[in-house]
Amino acid sequence: MAVLNWDHTMINVQDVDEAVQFFGEHGIVFARGGRHEKWGTENALGYFGLNYIELISVYDEARAKDFSRSDASAVYDAVQDYEQKLQRINTIALRTSDIEATHARLKQAGVPAGDIEVGKRLNEQGHLITWSIFFIDGTIDGLPYPFFIQWQGSDETRAQKLTEQGLIVQHAAGDLLARQAVFHVPDPQKAADVWGRLLEGNPEKTERGYRIQLQDRQLIFDQGAENHIVQLKFDGAGDPLKQQTLVFDQIKLSFN
Repeated sequence: MAVLNWDHTMINVQDVDEAVQFFGEHGIVFARGGRHEKWGTENALGYFGLNYIELISVYDEARAKDFSRSDASAVYDAVQDYEQKLQRINTIALRTSDIEATHARLKQAGVPAGDIEVGKRLNEQGHLITWSIFFIDGTIDGLPYPFFIQWQGSDETRAQKLTEQGLIVQHAAGDLLARQAVFHVPDPQKAADVWGRLLEGNPEKTERGYRIQLQDRQLIFDQGAENHIVQLKFDGAGDPLKQQTLVFDQIKLSFN
């Protein structure tokens, strides 16, 4: 059975450098990741161990208009938000230990999973980064699906390389760990049931909605109209971010 982990969270921003500065002012280090030539997008990455945040924006508007949502749903959604001048948390990527097995399981279950493709980009040091990835087309009544990714090599080897490259670092804000993603959805039970099938997990009823345990992290589905992830909750923050939550209002990101 393939092992699934919360790999990273995609956040759609208007300007990568401005977003990096915002997080830097709060003691969180991001580094330029590189460009996705195929999609006309660029990113910056902030690591918390192997879990990270990807800040994504558009650098080539012509290329960004040259693919459809069925090609790469999460990236397409980032482009649409860029054009509408929205900034918000997009969706999460799930890291799988066996992308072929995960893809086959979801296809057999009737999930509209796209083909597995090899992704690539050059990082700021000129190194070619590659991975295997597939997206899921459509939505859950408007809620974006996650996408699935498998990196080359073991988690241990990758963590060592990222540390040696200066990407996994100690943040001034603390020893941060993204512990929860909070979704606001019109029908928490339905959304949690669908995500539970994707993750082979059983949603647990809570006071406000449902919770899915994903290794040592949690996905929380609460009642709300946004139909998106609206909060990331971190453990390990020191002052001044202690007890703070990353939220969005579709215009700007903030901690409160």
